[in-house]
Amino acid sequence: MKYLISILLMLCLLFPLGAKEPTPNDVTVAIAAITDTTICAVAAFLNTPMLDLPGSNLYFRDGETLPHILTFQEADLGKYLPVFLATKEGETSFFASLMQAARGPLNDVAIQYLTVHAWEEGHAVLKGAAVTDWGEGVTLPLLMGTVIQSGRIPDIIVTTDVVVDGRRVSTSVRVEGKFLLHSDYEGFFAVRPLTLKINGKEVEV
Repeated sequence: MKYLISILLMLCLLFPLGAKEPTPNDVTVAIAAITDTTICAVAAFLNTPMLDLPGSNLYFRDGETLPHILTFQEADLGKYLPVFLATKEGETSFFASLMQAARGPLNDVAIQYLTVHAWEEGHAVLKGAAVTDWGEGVTLPLLMGTVIQSGRIPDIIVTTDVVVDGRRVSTSVRVEGKFLLHSDYEGFFAVRPLTLKINGKEVEV
């Protein structure tokens, strides 16, 4: 665990924050980039077999089946969509579609977010880390069983410290926050910020 803490401290210390104040659009883009990246990281992990996203790494506590820390090192959102689209190649029937959904329950959600926000290479490049809280006693088999049986995602809390750069922002934007990933009352997957700091300043959510 000590080496993970060291990684986090090094990432935080190395974040180059620009002197320029981020615009409201910069903040919007940065938050969208972080939520999309987190969704993609979770979706990639839940896929069978696990998908490899460029610039994204997972770390586990001893004896646990769900990742405790996600790290992003020059993670370019524009490179993610082709990874998920490749999982759908060859689907020609309803049965094949059901099988794909079972193997990757969040793949369609990831594709939707990436497509709606139209990320291209260089638009948003992330560096930092996120700590995940899957809930007391939740394991990978339990999580997958719940998703497959109910079609709903149990609440996942993600605490981030990530810097976003790229062509869609005018300056580096550091986002420290806590986000809730969950299925809303209508059953749709949603991401809701619980706390938020932008370049060290608290923002009302």
